[in-house]
Amino acid sequence: MNIAIFSGEVSGDLIAGALVRAIKEREPNAISWGMGSNSLQSAGAELIANSAEWGAIGVTEAFRVAPKIFFKILPMLKRALTERRPDVVVLIDFGAVNMQIARHAKKIGLKVLYYFPPGSWRRTAKPSTELAKITDVLASPFLWSHERYKADGCNSVYVGHPLLERVHPSMTREQFAESLGLSPDKPIIGLLPGSRRQEVVHLVPTLIETAKTIWAQVPDAQFVMSVAPTISEETLRNWLAHHSEFRDKIADIWHEFIYEAETKILRPVARTARRLSGQPIPQFVTAEGVVVSADKLEENRTTNALQQNLSRPKGLPPIVLAKGVTYDIMAYSHVLLACSGTATLEATLFETPMVILYRGSKIMELESILRGTRKKLRFMGLPNIIADRSVVAELIQEQANPEAITQIALPLLNDVTARQKMKAELRAIKESLGEPGASAKTAELVLELAKK
Repeated sequence: MNIAIFSGEVSGDLIAGALVRAIKEREPNAISWGMGSNSLQSAGAELIANSAEWGAIGVTEAFRVAPKIFFKILPMLKRALTERRPDVVVLIDFGAVNMQIARHAKKIGLKVLYYFPPGSWRRTAKPSTELAKITDVLASPFLWSHERYKADGCNSVYVGHPLLERVHPSMTREQFAESLGLSPDKPIIGLLPGSRRQEVVHLVPTLIETAKTIWAQVPDAQFVMSVAPTISEETLRNWLAHHSEFRDKIADIWHEFIYEAETKILRPVARTARRLSGQPIPQFVTAEGVVVSADKLEENRTTNALQQNLSRPKGLPPIVLAKGVTYDIMAYSHVLLACSGTATLEATLFETPMVILYRGSKIMELESILRGTRKKLRFMGLPNIIADRSVVAELIQEQANPEAITQIALPLLNDVTARQKMKAELRAIKESLGEPGASAKTAELVLELAKK
């Protein structure tokens, strides 16, 4: 059995990987190939296009990667479909490309299953008959979009949301706190700047300044910044080095880390960071938020000049950079400051209070105004879209400033009533997503269609 599967960005790649694993459980000899990234490849699929090589937000930012996608990747994918003629083509979100793939696949007589059709998260949309013409089956994650697609004449099946089967912590609260040198009894604030470079570049400075503002009012607050799989620690560290305060901090942290390591205060942090990194050269996460490689540590041990200054930089709170433990950050933070996107829905499944943030370039801001995006979208955050009302505060562009974020975050951190209210509302959203098992249900649909 030959199955082509095409996903786009990080969230779609994770869904694709889970789907391929579910297919192989039922049909071990199935051959899968297509477009995706680490998750799809690790599930055993052959990648003919790696989506990790791009990632953009907004039309303006997309211009940077659009030529490669539409003039190189898309024609190559179409040729592959024509030459390989798979038994079924599975498309996951990424409508800009996958809608064109669907049209081509139907044109050459292939069967098409669209999992997570574009815009399926929207509560309302204009009636359309095109999806019914270019697909054989739609696997719908939301009940409301399933009903809308049925009304449009599509062969839609409601499968539920795959996040329900994937999102869970990898360790206990105590293990999580110990692994990053944190106290499980003190407030933990999770910083989620996103998985795409443009998100990180525009949001990290705001998150740093917000951490400073909160720390001034909550001295025992602890901050953990999630580093997405698509963003290397080196990239983030190099970017932080251009931030004036962090440049000084990184210059001083070598001394402080050596000193602390020699007193063994941070030994649990180093041990666990080494385990989490999975790198040939052990990586250390300091309580000051800088990842230090073992070879650099040894180099600095032998430099007397660097060991003379043990002063602590002022004004910046401890921020730990952590990679590979995003779900643990979501589960065990008291409050999350999260970039708008799939992460906000993942955090909803943990019922963790949050503030949803979105910041882009000035050009993207102008683009949003010209296109009237803010007027068209009642909400930007997925929890609010699903609830069809405002549950989580959304701060967009200039609204997402340290003072405004802190004003919303502090009650969620300190006010038990406010925390419990949001947790109850997030629980209701979670329950509206149905039961786990979306990957298994969709795998059955794929195999059934392929065998027809």
